[in-house]
Amino acid sequence: MQRWLAVIASLSWLVTTGPASARPLDAALQQQLLEVFHSYNKAIAAGKLPEAMALRSADVRASTQKELKTAKGRQDMLEMGKMMIPDAVEVVHATLNASGDKARIVTVAAKTVPADQKIPGGPPPGTTMRSGLTLTFVKQGGAWKFDDQTFGMDPAKITPCKNDRNEPADAYDQNRTVSMGGPIARVDFQPDHTLIVVRVMDEENCAFLAARDELQKHGLDPANLVPYAIVEIEGSPHRSDKQKVLVDSLTVKPED
Repeated sequence: MQRWLAVIASLSWLVTTGPASARPLDAALQQQLLEVFHSYNKAIAAGKLPEAMALRSADVRASTQKELKTAKGRQDMLEMGKMMIPDAVEVVHATLNASGDKARIVTVAAKTVPADQKIPGGPPPGTTMRSGLTLTFVKQGGAWKFDDQTFGMDPAKITPCKNDRNEPADAYDQNRTVSMGGPIARVDFQPDHTLIVVRVMDEENCAFLAARDELQKHGLDPANLVPYAIVEIEGSPHRSDKQKVLVDSLTVKPED
């Protein structure tokens, strides 16, 4: 308990200011946006680049003007686009910003390597590959446009934090400081502590803080500690488990 009191006294809790937090995306709008994404992919698969680009945001169209000026550039863009078309996407999280003109859909995408296609150094034909795929959309001129897509690791291959047990302060090296940041994967409020599981690149890290009531008393609203919010952490590393940290300071950036 003394460790927690000392930590709380020195904490620099900060909830990043700026746009209000995003809200869950309405199911009907989510389906509408996915249809925009699928229509874009269908146009790419059919080789209809102008129709496909008409579904993209103004920023994307502007950034691709140079490639679109030559036949080779257009062909390369089509070939790359076809390679990125998933066979299926499973939505795991979707939000709309406070002003209602930007949306984000986090999915897990699946794509099977065609039986007649060999990828040098890649998986054999018939292999189904999975990856994280985040899609963003913007509303422009009264219409929703497909803005960007970001691929990530297969969530099933991310190394989990295997030991989420709260331990005494002397299990951590308080003479050292480590920093980390990333999206929250899970939050667990316990009577004597708070566990935040943070995804950093290809692994999860277990970060331990004071209990919910103590956080509230010292200026951190526990309501901001939710999955997909971005946190930046500094703390003392565990002496033997590199995936555990005792938090000294934490910054929360809600989704926008």
